Amino acid sequence: MRKIINYVILLTVSTLLWNCKSEEPGPQVVPEPTTWELNLVENEPQPSWEPPASGVYQFSMTAIIRLSDFLETYADAGDEISAFVGDECRGITKGIDTNGRSLYFLHIRGNSPEKQRVTLKYYSVRNKKTYVCRDLLEFTQNGTYGKASEPAIPPFEESGKYPEVMTAVVALTEPLPFDSRDKDLLAAFVGDECRGVGEAKVVEGKKVYMFEIRGKKEEKSSVYFQYYSFQTSGIYKASETFSFSKDGSNGNEGEPFMLSLQPVIE
Repeated sequence: MRKIINYVILLTVSTLLWNCKSEEPGPQVVPEPTTWELNLVENEPQPSWEPPASGVYQFSMTAIIRLSDFLETYADAGDEISAFVGDECRGITKGIDTNGRSLYFLHIRGNSPEKQRVTLKYYSVRNKKTYVCRDLLEFTQNGTYGKASEPAIPPFEESGKYPEVMTAVVALTEPLPFDSRDKDLLAAFVGDECRGVGEAKVVEGKKVYMFEIRGKKEEKSSVYFQYYSFQTSGIYKASETFSFSKDGSNGNEGEPFMLSLQPVIE
């Protein structure tokens, strides 16, 4: 009988020790920071533009072009700009780095007088997209479009995924449910699409976020905001929204549009 009692006691102690061991916390898994960014990728194949054959056209004009500040952030060494008259390619060039920006020196071939206007096309390797400015300029023998000291900036983004833009200055209602970190993100959304990421700026001791929010043509959708906290690895959503409007603005540095954050429960 004593042996049976000792065995039961030993079995009970072993079970308790095993349970305690199984409840010990494992290594903490820290989620990767959320990556929110404007997605301009459209998966168009890179065009196979061919320059005009030598001797076909008697004259030329020169275009000196740079990209807008918006498209410059997506620039790649493989990008190309071409000139077309009708369906005929009249010139191709790649960018040359000049003081940290890409300049495109494009020789456009033609005959005098040309009756059709010149269309410019820009292929972005990163965005996998051909941007088109149709009938942008007239062919002029020995003429110029832009110059080295003041390059022309064709409105290529008007043919892109989000051709319209509005601005906003927003701030967060305090106290916050977390301590802010450098890796935190505040982004603007329409539906499930990120339409812009805020740039933090301190104005008179208070942090505000500067936004350039991109939209589709004639879009009137509601814009909402989400915040990623690196400290809590959590996502917070603001209840305040406004409608997207082309060339519109909401808030300013003195009176920002205020956001109150609530955690997103998944």
